[in-house]
Amino acid sequence: MSNINKDLGQLVREYRTKANMTQLELANKLGYESMQFVSLFERGLSKIPLKVIGKLVIILGIPEKKITKTLVEVYVNDLTEQIDEGKRSVS
Repeated sequence: MSNINKDLGQLVREYRTKANMTQLELANKLGYESMQFVSLFERGLSKIPLKVIGKLVIILGIPEKKITKTLVEVYVNDLTEQIDEGKRSVS
């Protein structure tokens, strides 16, 4: 599921930028002192905890349906790839 972190990170970066907010400002609103937490998940290097996703919906105004849709689409794509890989390994 490597794409989920990357796709969510891009979505957060898009909405943070629209809100004219720095990574440090967002980190502070999320209760962190360092911007590293935000930087890591925006680059897709770290998973965003579900509780943090809930906070991002409020702080950045990200539509909850958009985040849910992103999660489901990436999961379905990854699941399909893994199933296809399994089928190919039997041939």
